[in-house]
Amino acid sequence: MKKFEPSLQLIALLGGAVTFGTAYYLLFLAHPAWSAAPFEAFLPVFQGLILKIGMSQIIVSNIALVACVVLFFISKDWSWLFAVAMLLVSLPVTIYLLMPINFAFIDAVDPDLATKGPDMLKSWGHYQIIRTIADGLAFVAMCKPVIWPKQRA
Repeated sequence: MKKFEPSLQLIALLGGAVTFGTAYYLLFLAHPAWSAAPFEAFLPVFQGLILKIGMSQIIVSNIALVACVVLFFISKDWSWLFAVAMLLVSLPVTIYLLMPINFAFIDAVDPDLATKGPDMLKSWGHYQIIRTIADGLAFVAMCKPVIWPKQRA
């Protein structure tokens, strides 16, 4: 199993980088642009972007999570377990806080969506902060055992 460790590290790091990079992009680039745009202009852009990247990010994040679990059992390095914990923080934030807002904007069936939209988008940004921090900490934890591996005696 030890011979697969470098490949698993690569999978975990790539998954962690994509997960954190996407969260960072959404928080610091997309969200400010969406907040500044009129609601009628924001909605189709949000719908298109979230539909395209949402599922792929969940899949990549879960692949990284599984790789980190396996790496913890192979290496016994607690950094991998911390990465798992941070990815597991990100998961319920995404599912229970962000996704209901995403679906409200994607479905756009609420007649009061135009009036509720700015407040919902503000809440979405607050939840995205939590998710971005958790994903960033997970990625840093994944980098630690690869960049500074334990010296074996």
